[in-house]
Amino acid sequence: MTIPNWRPGWRFWTLALALTILAGSLLHPTIPWRSGMHRYLMVLDITQSMNARDYHQADMPNDRLGFVKESLRRVLAEMPCGTEIGLGLFTTQHTQILFKPLELCEHYPVIDAVLAQIDWRMAWAADSHIGHGVFAALREIGEADPDIRLVFFSDGQQYPTDAEAAFFHGVPGQIKGLLVGVGGTQPVAIPKLDRENRPQGYWDYADLQNYAPSPASPEARSHDTTLFRSRLDEANLLELAQRTGLGYHRLTSPDDLLDALQAKELAQRRVVPADLRPLAAGLALLALLATTGLMWRPERAARSETDA
Repeated sequence: MTIPNWRPGWRFWTLALALTILAGSLLHPTIPWRSGMHRYLMVLDITQSMNARDYHQADMPNDRLGFVKESLRRVLAEMPCGTEIGLGLFTTQHTQILFKPLELCEHYPVIDAVLAQIDWRMAWAADSHIGHGVFAALREIGEADPDIRLVFFSDGQQYPTDAEAAFFHGVPGQIKGLLVGVGGTQPVAIPKLDRENRPQGYWDYADLQNYAPSPASPEARSHDTTLFRSRLDEANLLELAQRTGLGYHRLTSPDDLLDALQAKELAQRRVVPADLRPLAAGLALLALLATTGLMWRPERAARSETDA
């Protein structure tokens, strides 16, 4: 019996190359790359006015806090590797940092899981002094790393409304970032929820007197009801933005939020690991197409030259 003298042809070696590239991509290869990247501390207002329901978009929550969380989850899924994300909470006069910025791709499951669990029941007080919260967050960043960008999500509604204004001790513009306005401009009632998140009606003035030392502003009172109503206070947020040097963005959709967060003025030039897997996948696909004959074939090219 004669054993054929088999020699691997170009198709064999091309297929072997494709398999080698695919196997190497499983190791998540990267190279150092100097690029504009973003480091954010994202602080979410979890006061009860953030439970107000004034968003009306398909496939999105209608309450303010839920809309913020879902918008962030969609935005983070689109941000590139190398982006760093930290999360924090605001209520009363304080900002509580849950964790400092972490590399997004490496820690995505943790970031997403923590974001999903944030809700109003984490609040440790009922009042809402927005200026104090923003200034506290800026102070925390200044002490930790001034290169971190602050993104502060809030409806801007202060309660009690006649509370003494906070004084900003920092340098405007020293720490960059955004104040993100949440909610609609038309006043809506604030749901009253129990500790199991079951609706118990709406907040009214009689309830609020038990939680705040001063009466609510007449602007928030409906003409025909005792319900306390809430709206996006853009004037307050814009005034805070001017005092601190932060930018302002009104939250209307995840896509617009992504564009605002990826603005060049918020980026830093740093060396980050560039993911080579997309390049590897493209090269492997080209090699596989070559082996199936869907691309240029050496035999066909040789035959064409002979015929000529």
